[in-house]
Amino acid sequence: MVFVFLSIILAGIFGRYYCGFVCPINTIIHPIQVLKDKTGFSNKNIPNLLKSEKPRLLIMLLFIVGLGITVNAMITGSRFPLPIIIISIGVLTTLLSNENSWHRYLCPWGFLLSITGYFSKYGLNVNEKCISCKICENVCPAEAVKVENKQNAEIFKKHCLLCLKCELKCPTNAITYKKL
Repeated sequence: MVFVFLSIILAGIFGRYYCGFVCPINTIIHPIQVLKDKTGFSNKNIPNLLKSEKPRLLIMLLFIVGLGITVNAMITGSRFPLPIIIISIGVLTTLLSNENSWHRYLCPWGFLLSITGYFSKYGLNVNEKCISCKICENVCPAEAVKVENKQNAEIFKKHCLLCLKCELKCPTNAITYKKL
């Protein structure tokens, strides 16, 4: 439980680093997405219904209930495979749709961290060197980057996983992690 509260607090200060660098599900589903991209396996779009906040709140509620059952199981010595269930859903989502769907719309932990991450003091910033090439928008696994009307890219820290893929791919080095 200490780890849970620590990651929530740290997301409120530094952003969603957990999602980009620590999350075990991300470690599993990212290679699946890379393999799908290399083989030309088509990605299906997630249904619009799941993009609204109500289903995400329901998923979060189910996650909290599952977490409570898991803690109770740890106390009583029984077993409840919440991590296995969540990993399976993440992998299945990536196979049927794409990793963006999991990160942005279905991950209960990501949803919780997006709330505190919104208030983070640090994040990715786009400076005036941006040429609106949309490379950052295309590589973002959480659809957190938008480039519209030849303006600089905008990174929405609430959704940003801080995986740094956009920063690494930017041809003009216009994206940096810094205090906002």
